[in-house]
Amino acid sequence: MNRRSVLKWMHWLSAGLIGYFFLVEPDEVPADPGAGLSTHAGMGLLLAIVVGIWTLIYLRKGLAGRPGPKLPGVTKRLHPLSHKALQWGMPIVVATGAMAGLAAPFAIRAFGWLQINPGFGSETIHDLAQDVHELAFDALILVVVAHIGFHLWRHLWLKDNALRIMVPRILHKYL
Repeated sequence: MNRRSVLKWMHWLSAGLIGYFFLVEPDEVPADPGAGLSTHAGMGLLLAIVVGIWTLIYLRKGLAGRPGPKLPGVTKRLHPLSHKALQWGMPIVVATGAMAGLAAPFAIRAFGWLQINPGFGSETIHDLAQDVHELAFDALILVVVAHIGFHLWRHLWLKDNALRIMVPRILHKYL
């Protein structure tokens, strides 16, 4: 599997994980409030692994995508900026989530069994770290929505097959 194929799979895996975080709040399990945080922490750990690998590839090789030839002037300049915003935004969200977890005054177990923090943090610092994490995530969601809109515009308006470029080959027959 080449670098571009690996990045495509990582792209969609991280998109699914971000979708999970957007749709499911950690405190949404009324029967067992700790279960929501436990699953959130476990999914965050999976996202951290994906983002860590993706960031290492980015730091070593740079962006994989280049602006397409059909892009008008200003969008050619915005294309790499939007991708860099995502490339740096993802690790920031993961790092702020890790800080919130490490600052928690209680133990957090990813998926209910893997303890990922010492559990003796400060409630005040934890609340502040949670607020920073939520702000970073909300900002990332705005960038993701703009990213989706941009690539849908490219695919549907410019007809430059932008979505075919971004999905694994097995899904090309659907686009």
